[in-house]
Amino acid sequence: MALRLAAVLVALSFVACDKVGGATGSLHAVPLVAPPALSPVEILPPTVNPDTINRVILRDPSSLPATQVDVFKQGNGIVDILWVIDDEGSMKTERQRLGANFTSFMQQLINTGSNFQIGVTSTNPANAGALRGTIPIITNQTPNPVQVFVTNTTFPNSRIRWTEGLRMAQLALNDSQSPGPNQGFVRPNAALGVIVLTKTDDQSYGSTDYYARFFRHSKGAGNENLVTFSTIAGTTPNGCFAPGEQIYYGGLADPAFRYQSVSQKTGGVIASICEPSFENALIQIANAINTLRRIFPLSLKPDPTTISVTINGVRIPNDPVNGWQYDLATNSIRFSGNYVPPPSALIQIEYAIP
Repeated sequence: MALRLAAVLVALSFVACDKVGGATGSLHAVPLVAPPALSPVEILPPTVNPDTINRVILRDPSSLPATQVDVFKQGNGIVDILWVIDDEGSMKTERQRLGANFTSFMQQLINTGSNFQIGVTSTNPANAGALRGTIPIITNQTPNPVQVFVTNTTFPNSRIRWTEGLRMAQLALNDSQSPGPNQGFVRPNAALGVIVLTKTDDQSYGSTDYYARFFRHSKGAGNENLVTFSTIAGTTPNGCFAPGEQIYYGGLADPAFRYQSVSQKTGGVIASICEPSFENALIQIANAINTLRRIFPLSLKPDPTTISVTINGVRIPNDPVNGWQYDLATNSIRFSGNYVPPPSALIQIEYAIP
C-alpha cells in the first residue's frame, strides 16, 4: 500500500511541472517559441530612366456649330434739348449760321420719330438760365419750329465778357420744376441733350467734374447714359478763326478747354465753331442725343454671312441705305442709312459662331 502511494506521488510530481508551457497542468500549455531571425534589408535609391518613352500632344477640341441670338429693346425716343448760346456781339455771324443750318438738325429728329422739346438760353449770367422767346419750348406740335428757333436765337448783342455757360445750363434745368418759362421743360422719362455754342470758354465757378456729375445725374441713378453735353466752340489748344474773320477784333474763338472736358465726360460731340457750315456737326449731335439707337454691339464674334436681323418679327435687309450693316471694327450692327428701329421696338440679331 505504501509502495503504491509513493508511485502515485511520483507521477503527480511529473504532471505538476510542464516544461514546455512553463505552467502547471491546470492551465493551457503555451509553447516557448524563439523569435524569427531577420535578415538585414538594404535600401537603395530609385533608378530613373531619363529616356522619353511617350509624348502627349494636346490639341484644341474640334469646334461645334452654334447659333447666338442677341436681343435689344429700342429707346422710347423722348428727348429734351437745351441750347446754351453765347449772346456776345462777336457771335452774331455764328448765331446766323446756326439758324441757317438748323433745318438739318430738326430733320434728323423728325426722321427718327423723336418726341422732342427744344429750349434756348444764353451764357449770360444776367439771364439766369431762363428759356428765351415767346414760345420758350419748341415741340413736335410747334408750327414752323425752325423759324421759332431762329427767332429765339436772335437776341440783342451783349457786351458782357464773363460768360458762364455751364452754370446757366444748370440753372435752366433746375428751374424746369418752378413756375416760369422753364416749367415743364425737363420730362422725367426723356433723354437730355445740352449743346453750347460759343467763342469763349466757360468761366463758371466750380470744376468741370462737378458739372459733368450734375448733368449725368440729372436724370436719376442708372440713367447717366441718357445725358450728353456737346460743344461747338473754339478748338484746343490754340483756338481758331472762322473763314474771313482773321482781320476782325473778336474774331478769334478761344480754346474751349472746360466745355470740351464736360463733353468728354458725358459722351457728347465736340465740334469746331470755325467750320464754314454747322450741318455735319448738327447731324452728329442729333444722333448723339437721340434715344433711338442706331448701333447695337454683338456679344460674340459672328460669321458675318449668317447674320439675320429682325425688328418686331419683321426681317430687315442687309442694306446700307434702308437696312443694316455689320461693322467689323466695333463688332456691331449699325443702322446708318434712312432706316432706324422705331421707339420701343424689339431688335433680334441671330448669327452663327465660327
